[in-house]
Amino acid sequence: MKTKELRQKLIIDFRKFIQDDSKLEVLEGVFDAINNEENSFVVPGSHYAIVAEEREKYFSGISKSSSWEEVEQRLNAKYGF
Repeated sequence: MKTKELRQKLIIDFRKFIQDDSKLEVLEGVFDAINNEENSFVVPGSHYAIVAEEREKYFSGISKSSSWEEVEQRLNAKYGF
């Protein structure tokens, strides 16, 4: 459906929705959800700084890490998974 056709369809649908209070409340919830998605992030910016710092430590060799196989072996030894 082209943008112009979609816009006209939505205008017609909105006219129907605004006449029904229960549908208005649902529509308001949809708009709130859209606005919240645009204005909020799931991960705060401060966490990106922590990840960048830890990544730098990893690449410089300051912090140690384990391969998945090593982690799996430790879990198996400790918990019997």
